[in-house]
Amino acid sequence: MKGDVECPSCSTVNIPEEESVLHRLSHWPIQIKLIGTVAPFLNDAELVVAADCTAFAADRFHERFLKGRKLLIGCPKLDDASYYLEKFTEIFTNIPVKNVTCVRMEVPCCGGMTVILREAIKRTGKDIPLKEVIVGVKGDLLVEKEIKT
Repeated sequence: MKGDVECPSCSTVNIPEEESVLHRLSHWPIQIKLIGTVAPFLNDAELVVAADCTAFAADRFHERFLKGRKLLIGCPKLDDASYYLEKFTEIFTNIPVKNVTCVRMEVPCCGGMTVILREAIKRTGKDIPLKEVIVGVKGDLLVEKEIKT
């Protein structure tokens, strides 16, 4: 594939509200690696950054976390954490985001996502509220707390 041809998976797509009611996914792409740092759908968004496993582990993930929010997903263990830190720093610098909710698994490596988001917000100097939700490996919600940035 030529370098000047954009992969269709990277093309931003807005899903009309009436079509997103059942599944509540309002945009595409959702992978952190595929999203641009100036994605218009993130303007004034309530952003959910979820570790990949959470949507499969947490019961009613869409209902609990996506209604009225924008979603980005990734894995803090398998993906490049420094890339995520730079990406989120750029996103939070370029786009006014209302708040961020980090949904992660209870396993220690997943805590990296909260650390990344906290540091990215800190680097911008903005006051963006950050909340952490920890999902147990059995799918139960273990903790929901505000994180100081």
